[in-house]
Amino acid sequence: MRISEIFYSIQGEGTNTGAPAIFIRLAGCHLRCVWCDSKFTWDMKSGKEMSTAAIIKVIKKYPCKHLVITGGEPLIQQSGIKELLSKLPEYYVEIETSGTIVSFINEFINQYNCSPKLKNSKNRPMALQKFPEEKTWYKFVVDKKTDVKEIKEMIKKYSLPKEKIILMPQGITREEMTKKSPWIAEICKKENWHFSTRLHIEIWGNKRGV
Repeated sequence: MRISEIFYSIQGEGTNTGAPAIFIRLAGCHLRCVWCDSKFTWDMKSGKEMSTAAIIKVIKKYPCKHLVITGGEPLIQQSGIKELLSKLPEYYVEIETSGTIVSFINEFINQYNCSPKLKNSKNRPMALQKFPEEKTWYKFVVDKKTDVKEIKEMIKKYSLPKEKIILMPQGITREEMTKKSPWIAEICKKENWHFSTRLHIEIWGNKRGV
């Protein structure tokens, strides 16, 4: 697989925020979100080729059996992911995805963190694919209050489970997070949605490998 980086940290977003996890960041992405904090992954050539055995050797160094596979868009490299995870059945696996590519590795994934892209990402519209409802949370990156209308439209269009909707402030600095979090939290209270911070940004700032 083409790997951008592998590192040990804590999950900074979503339902498992605060949990220690090994991050496998894959190279390659078909989207171009203007606010992306990992643009270095966009080009497949940006990563380095690693064998399954080499990846496992790195993973086994860490005292944790929780994997977060992220990118880029990890589902571009599903064949490699399948080969890797077939050898790691004892690991809990989360995968971060835009939701625009069909997954054929459901049996190996414990949790999908699906982040449908709103207009604020400046991507061309792409259909949201179907993921296992019992395994999937939908995390929306919110920049402005007007984003809420679009989120509601997507929930209706794709019949997304309202109890599995997460709003997360768009921001790659502590200052941005601090400014946007209060009003987004109030929206979550009103709509009975979940709120997610970006804990790694709050702790370390916008740095790689944390």
